[in-house]
Amino acid sequence: MKPVFAIPGDKALEQRVYLVKEITQSHFSTEFHFHDECQLVYVVESAGRRIIGDNIEYFDSGELIFVGSGTPHVWHNEQKYFEGKDKLQAKSLAMYVSPELLLEHLAPFSNISNVKAWLKKSQRGIQFYGKTKADILALMQQMLQEQDLQQTITFITLLQKMMTTKEYRLLAGTNYVNLYNDKDQSRMDDIFKFIFRHFKRDIPLSEIAAIAGINVHSFCRFFKSRTQKSFTHFVNELRIGYACRLLQEKEMSMMELSAKCGYNNTTHFNRFFKKIKGKTPREYKKDVLQMD
Repeated sequence: MKPVFAIPGDKALEQRVYLVKEITQSHFSTEFHFHDECQLVYVVESAGRRIIGDNIEYFDSGELIFVGSGTPHVWHNEQKYFEGKDKLQAKSLAMYVSPELLLEHLAPFSNISNVKAWLKKSQRGIQFYGKTKADILALMQQMLQEQDLQQTITFITLLQKMMTTKEYRLLAGTNYVNLYNDKDQSRMDDIFKFIFRHFKRDIPLSEIAAIAGINVHSFCRFFKSRTQKSFTHFVNELRIGYACRLLQEKEMSMMELSAKCGYNNTTHFNRFFKKIKGKTPREYKKDVLQMD
């Protein structure tokens, strides 16, 4: 997989430390990719699945994530966004940052070792929450109305907020390493999009291997070497992420919930849920209600 420019067709960031912009599309469906620029994304309106490094989760309106340099990622909408029936839109507020230019411009004014360390940490993907999320969003919106020096001052304030807050969680695993090569992008994109469409049903290895254009044995090795997890575990993480979304949205029995997520019985569903989330579905639901 080759690194791509953060904003295809937009060369403005080549000469700037940062660039903030509003994005409105019919859907989010870029290819699974990575780039040198860091990316801060606030999802204004949208829902679907995202991958950041080896982290696979369901996303929804209101999430705020910073993706560090060189980390493979994709936001991919639910199928209904592609059907065009409900006039859905995918809206986001995004800021792109050149880490190289940032460090170069900060060096004459301060010790940049802390900034370097934070940029390294951000390669796991950082999700902000709580008051910090609200503060960062307000600063991003403020930057849209500002220019020149005033916008730069706000940007530095935003950077300081991200670096010093404790209201965040890291997404990719501690030992995650980008192992994709130049030939992987198209194949992995086809694989991920097929899984996103069909994860609620059983996907035989022979079927997904055919999508990749290789045999079953080669597919298993290829998939695990690139994602650092087995195909089965990947699908289970996606299903459990979907279950978490359903638990937050509506009341349903465990039998109904497990069936909607692709499990034939609740025993398997409960086992995988606790393995992945560290708690049972009922415990998760209780925690969500307490947060509300």
